[in-house]
Amino acid sequence: MPSAAPYNIDDYESLLVVLQDVLGVVVPESQRSCLLDRIEPLLARYSLESLAALAQSMKGGDADNVKSSVLEAISKRQSDWVLNPSIVNILQKYVFDQLPDNADIWFVGCGQGQQAYSVAMEIAEYENRKDDNKNFQLLATECSNDDIKQAESASYSSHQLSRLGDGYRKLYTAAGDDADSGIIKDKIRQNIRFSQCDLKEDFHSLGKFDLIICPDVLVYFSNGVKAGVLRQFSKQLKPGGIFLTGHNQAVLPFSDGFERVDHPAGVFYRQKN
Repeated sequence: MPSAAPYNIDDYESLLVVLQDVLGVVVPESQRSCLLDRIEPLLARYSLESLAALAQSMKGGDADNVKSSVLEAISKRQSDWVLNPSIVNILQKYVFDQLPDNADIWFVGCGQGQQAYSVAMEIAEYENRKDDNKNFQLLATECSNDDIKQAESASYSSHQLSRLGDGYRKLYTAAGDDADSGIIKDKIRQNIRFSQCDLKEDFHSLGKFDLIICPDVLVYFSNGVKAGVLRQFSKQLKPGGIFLTGHNQAVLPFSDGFERVDHPAGVFYRQKN
């Protein structure tokens, strides 16, 4: 916690304990320096005077709104177009080749849509290179409804779009309604849909997938919650389906529903039949 923060260190530590006990969320060390910046607006929203009061309210019987707001604030990801290079490499050099036409793909934790659109752009690049339309169907989910609305609009400021590579920006975006915005072109948007999803709830209604991509969401969950989420992921995959995650996120210690595959293009996990 920043030393200048006007909060009791014991209250801060107590909040971390409640986050894990109530939400199953573990705040990574790398995220703790900005935790207060994300949490502080919630104190005013719910008329709470301290972190201790926030922690106590999360343990109440009628705390769903507070818990949802805290979870959204903590897990909110940086809005960036750049995908993990290891994921891009294995998609282009192996995974896309293995998927059937009309394959169903789920991108977990899409934020405001940038990385999900980046996956759709990678699919377009693959199809152009192969001169073949695979018609992959992409579902992208996030726990925040506000982020989903932004993603569905497909509209981004010039500053946001400046972080997208020049080549992709020229190929896959068009001018927006004003001079300071741009919009994702229909050829990228047409096979992608966005939906709100809380991974701590039952998500079997989303359907079955040939590929699940989950770059970084698992890092926020305690081991128990992570095991439950991975168990559900394995059930959401079609037989032999593929699961991709960040290179620093362990899978096998928490789930026996996958087998690790070390391919020359990179590491992935396959659903056990």
